[in-house]
Amino acid sequence: MNNTTGSRWAALGLAVLFLLIPGCCDKERRLPHYSLKDIPLFDLSRSYSNFEWENDLKYLYQPLPRPLKDARIVINKKKHILYLFSGDTLMRIYPVNLGPDPLRDKIKQGDGRTPEGRFFVCNKNPRSKYYKALGISYPSREDALRGLRQGLITKAQYQAIVSAIDRGQKPPWFTRLGGAVCIHGGGIGWDWTRGCIALRNEDVNELFQVVSVGTPVVIISGLPGKEKVRDRSMLTSISYGHRHRSLD
Repeated sequence: MNNTTGSRWAALGLAVLFLLIPGCCDKERRLPHYSLKDIPLFDLSRSYSNFEWENDLKYLYQPLPRPLKDARIVINKKKHILYLFSGDTLMRIYPVNLGPDPLRDKIKQGDGRTPEGRFFVCNKNPRSKYYKALGISYPSREDALRGLRQGLITKAQYQAIVSAIDRGQKPPWFTRLGGAVCIHGGGIGWDWTRGCIALRNEDVNELFQVVSVGTPVVIISGLPGKEKVRDRSMLTSISYGHRHRSLD
């Protein structure tokens, strides 16, 4: 074996070893490794608890206008689903993954939870570490008030959060309440984020193109009796004439 052949075999051996070490070059992010063929078909019949939706799913298979008129986002944490509406019309259903503690409401920085309540898209990042990202306006006014009462933030921090929310801007993200909660790419497979909402890259790319800053975002637990806010205008339920259809 000449030196050239030996070098090639050595390089090949190192490459194989590199591939066999899981996450050796990306331990911090731990992004899901997936391909489309590895993801089972998303079962629309399991997306809703009380009714059949066959007659109302036609828009799921049509191109979305850009921007989407009266766009609204609802995320059900228990079902791991993001619903995209145009007004009261369901336009898309995206499977999502959350953080390591997916069902409890976010309380403070580092708890690995996804917040619940009423928010809005407060910024858009086309060059996110996780492909593309839509920032969510957490902490909300309610989160800030709770944090103030619990001694997690100061009165000045509370006032800064409330002021930003009232102006439709991104609230302070670097307090003990946590922040930088985003809808972003990176893939699905398990609850791998630190409290964000992760989608497949192709899904977040479509969502990124059709929603604007200011788009309402409602996040519910999906657990009976656990929703922090029950305002029906938050789209936790949709009425179609005499029919009532739940997203829980």
